[in-house]
Amino acid sequence: MKIHLLAAVLILLTAVFTSANAIPSGTVVQTATPPALLREGIGKLTSFIKSGRAANRVQAREFLKTEIAPYFDFAYMTRWSAGPAWRRMGPEQRARMQAQLAESFMTTLLRKLASYTNQPVRYFTPRGQGRDDVRISAWIMQPNGYPTKLEFRFYHDKAGWKIFDVKAGGNSAVVYYRQQFRDSLRYNRRVRNY
Repeated sequence: MKIHLLAAVLILLTAVFTSANAIPSGTVVQTATPPALLREGIGKLTSFIKSGRAANRVQAREFLKTEIAPYFDFAYMTRWSAGPAWRRMGPEQRARMQAQLAESFMTTLLRKLASYTNQPVRYFTPRGQGRDDVRISAWIMQPNGYPTKLEFRFYHDKAGWKIFDVKAGGNSAVVYYRQQFRDSLRYNRRVRNY
C-alpha cells in the first residue's frame, strides 16, 4: 500500500516540472509559481500518457529522462535521505548514492506511468513555512471515492522553484529513501563483521 501511494506521488511529482525549472546557462530564470508549475506539469504528463507513448518503455524512459528528471533536485533529496551520514561520506560515495536514488526514483516512475488513467486532480491552496519553502496538497480523485492524497514540497533557489520531497498518503519519498539507505548501511556493516 505504501509503495503504491509512493508510486502515485512520484508520478505526479515528476509531472510538476516538465517545462520551467531546468535552467541552462544564459537562460532567464523562471518565475512561475509552484501551483502553476504543478498544473502545467501534470497537464504535460497527462498529454504524454494520452498519446499512447507511455506504453512504450523506451519512449517513456526517454520522456522521463529528458522532460522530468532535470526538474528534480536529486542532490538535495540525496542529502536529506543520507541524513547525518552525509557528512561522513566522500564525494564518490555521495555521487554514487545520488545516482542510485535518481535511478530508483525514475524506475518506479517508469513502472507506474502506464498505469495512470488520468483521474481528476484537485489542488489546494499552497502553504508556506517561509518565502522560499512551499507545500501544495493535491488529491487524485479515485473512482472508488477515496482520493490519493499528495503533498509536494517546493523550495526556491537561484534557478527558480524545485520539488525536493513528495508525500503520498502521509509517506514522504525522502523518508522512504532514508530508510532504504539505513537498511543498506546496516546490511553492509553486518557483512563486514563476518
